[in-house]
Amino acid sequence: MSYSKSYHASVNYSGSAHYSYPASQSGGSGSVSYSGSVPIDVTIHVDTQPFDGSINKFNNSVVALGGSVAAMNAAQCLAIKKTADDISSSLINGFFGTINTELTQQLQALDSAIKAGFGLIQEQGKAVSEKKDVMEGDYNRITSRYVRLFTDLDDECYKRIAALDKPSFNISKKALKELISESSCNAAAMNLLGIDEASSVKIQVFVSALKGKTLEILRTLYGYINQEANIKSLIESLLVNEKTEEIIPLCIPVVWSQSDMLENQGTNDNCFIQDDIDPQNKKAIAGNINSYCLGAKWKPADAPEKETLDKELNLLAEAHFSAAEEETQQRVYQTMMSLWQNTEISFI
Repeated sequence: MSYSKSYHASVNYSGSAHYSYPASQSGGSGSVSYSGSVPIDVTIHVDTQPFDGSINKFNNSVVALGGSVAAMNAAQCLAIKKTADDISSSLINGFFGTINTELTQQLQALDSAIKAGFGLIQEQGKAVSEKKDVMEGDYNRITSRYVRLFTDLDDECYKRIAALDKPSFNISKKALKELISESSCNAAAMNLLGIDEASSVKIQVFVSALKGKTLEILRTLYGYINQEANIKSLIESLLVNEKTEEIIPLCIPVVWSQSDMLENQGTNDNCFIQDDIDPQNKKAIAGNINSYCLGAKWKPADAPEKETLDKELNLLAEAHFSAAEEETQQRVYQTMMSLWQNTEISFI
């Protein structure tokens, strides 16, 4: 908007001037001073119409620019939203596709591992079945051998017991045959035949015979009981009470072991003796055995002796661990047999 503005001011002035005048009558020169103020009025007119026009044009441009910016902002927001949606869709689809692919690969790997493990289990099952069949065959063969052996031992034991106590068995057979079986048979026959009239007489005769046979059995038993005393007296009559000139050695089983110590260097020597030995004698025996075994020269065992020990140890181990079903017992058995197989046996 155009406007005008007036300004009022005054300007002071002062000074001096030199003058001379020509001679008219006498002529001369001089100086004169002057001073005063001059009023000044200034009116300034500002024409803002071009500027206002440019402002209006700029305002219109700014409004148009604001609309353009708003339109561009809306378009950019839509583009950003669309881009974000596309990126999100791509990420989600790619993520789930990657996860699906990874899971598929893992499932295939696990399926292959399971099939391989199942095949291995089947092969191991076949091997276990074959081992079971072999062990059953060995068990049946060993069982049949031991059954035959124990049967022979039972027969031999029965024969020896029968030979040692032959009179007792003869009395038992005789009493069973003549007293029990015969009396039962006679009583049954009497009942079946129905001989009532002679029953009382025969019963008395039977009782009398039974009494006589009982007395005979008692006399036989008395003689059998006194048989040991008679044999002892006969043996004592044959023996002579005399002293021996030298000490007769008495052998007892002793186990001596030597093991390495875990805490420090050195060995641990142990001597195992049966408990019914006197403690003092037991201590002396242990000391002598330690001295003897530590100072002796050991030599490797022969093949027959090692085979005999191997056979006896296998029998004892199988008898002890045959019924063991725990994994710990099985590991103990396997470790013991492995140590035994890797051990060098020496004798004095």
